Amino acid sequence: MKEILCFGDSNTHGYMPGIGTRYTSDVRWSGRLGTLLGDGYHVVEEGMDGRTTAFEDEIQPYRSALGYIDPCLKSHAPLDLVILMLGTNDSKTRYHVSAAEIGFGMSELIHHIETFFRYNKSRAGECPKILIISPVPMPSTGGDPEMSEDSLRIQAELPEIYRTVAAENNCAFAEAGSWIGPELLGSDCCHFSPEAHRIFAEHAAMLVRKLIG
Repeated sequence: MKEILCFGDSNTHGYMPGIGTRYTSDVRWSGRLGTLLGDGYHVVEEGMDGRTTAFEDEIQPYRSALGYIDPCLKSHAPLDLVILMLGTNDSKTRYHVSAAEIGFGMSELIHHIETFFRYNKSRAGECPKILIISPVPMPSTGGDPEMSEDSLRIQAELPEIYRTVAAENNCAFAEAGSWIGPELLGSDCCHFSPEAHRIFAEHAAMLVRKLIG
């Protein structure tokens, strides 16, 4: 059985735009991924709304991936693949960080994963392959007071930042914005529509098969 951890924010969790509840497993991309891959694969869905690569605040506690990745890995190891899709929330105005700093956060997250498996090899197994997916940039703020024009600019810069991070850390990379256009985002200009989840899952499934068979 090949184990895949999908670690992300609200679009991995399956947040429904305009409603705020969660899509069912047969709609959200991470749930669909397991169905598309079929027997021999097990997909773990680890999405949380508001999650960032490395930044924490008092308004939304427990959102930093760095603060949760180790116990998450301990819970689900051994793993064959970790899929990371984060960065949209990092661009919120209250974090005051650049795209390059978000890239540093992603690099640190990768290092945490590698370090966990390096020191827990006897129980957790070898370090899994890592796939970084840059999130779909928001076409507008959608009226979200946490986002600004600077947030949109930062999001648009993330694909190239993450491409470099992936190359430097021997990770696979994909750009979700090349799979899903802004017309497939919901009314809030951020969260996936059901069709976006379907398309994303299909692309992700093809990549997973290439990476781990």
